Amino acid sequence: MAELALTVIKYYLPEAAAGTDGCPSSQARAITNKRFITVNRGAMSGGKAPGGKPVVLITEKLGDPGIEMLKETAEVVVALNLTPDQLNEQIKRADALIVRSATKVTRAVFEAANGGLKVVGRAGVGVDNVDLGAATEYGCLVVNAPTANTVAAAEHGIALLCALARNVAQADASMRGGKWERGKLVGVSMVDKTLAVMGFGKVGSEVARRARGLGMTVIAHDPYASEDKARAQGVQLVSFDDALARGDFFSLHMPLTPGTKKMFNDDAFAKIKKGARVINVARGGVIDDDALARALDSGAVAAAALDVFEEEPPKVEGHPLIGRFAETFDCANC
Repeated sequence: MAELALTVIKYYLPEAAAGTDGCPSSQARAITNKRFITVNRGAMSGGKAPGGKPVVLITEKLGDPGIEMLKETAEVVVALNLTPDQLNEQIKRADALIVRSATKVTRAVFEAANGGLKVVGRAGVGVDNVDLGAATEYGCLVVNAPTANTVAAAEHGIALLCALARNVAQADASMRGGKWERGKLVGVSMVDKTLAVMGFGKVGSEVARRARGLGMTVIAHDPYASEDKARAQGVQLVSFDDALARGDFFSLHMPLTPGTKKMFNDDAFAKIKKGARVINVARGGVIDDDALARALDSGAVAAAALDVFEEEPPKVEGHPLIGRFAETFDCANC
């Protein structure tokens, strides 16, 4: 998953990246030209380990092969579950930082690094947990791995789709509670139902491909998607309102941007096809949690499967959604 981020970090660390002219190597330039975002690199001090090796700080779980690759050119410090204050302290001697989605690389982190942080690698798709403005200001490169988890995310989305349709979570809770409710928990078939894929990028298109294999009709909403690409996969691109009116299931795969933040709000749920089911493996912030709770209460939405939350980890107490699905399941909404 982290292959691109790790490779770019490896080649952009001073000892590996600098050629005889002091510039990044041609291999590093080629990688950067193909991927995501670069920002201006200023003169930086760096926090060298004894022996002159650059220091790479890893704050979330990564695979051993990637860590071993980094150890070839750097001192690797793995420090998990850091508080913001602990991260600000650790970052003072780091040349590079590798994160997933849980670590928030805020302005305070760049300020604590004081120009020594040369690159932040996000082992995953988005970089919404990195303050790009502060990165630019402090001359830090930000990279991600946009294709690394495409298939895994698509498969997970399909797994939640199937579980939601057939009430797998509710049936599990029922059995664990000593009940036998086969008739109540039959669920619905997915064949000939319409799946609305919201965000037809890498993950969304892979979900569409698999959903068609399950016998579903697939439509998609994405203002940036190619008509030719969609047509080649047997998918029809539609407007947001058209998707809301037609979808039996909604699979969310859009990035979190100012334009998509709380896109699924009270207005959207008022237009959604009654009894629709919503799956979100994208970003928690694209759904207004309180609005979704109201839609579930009214029956506008029959059920939802959520893998992401606006705040992670979410606060269970007082959350409008967590813990309610198995308890409030009503077969009348099947």
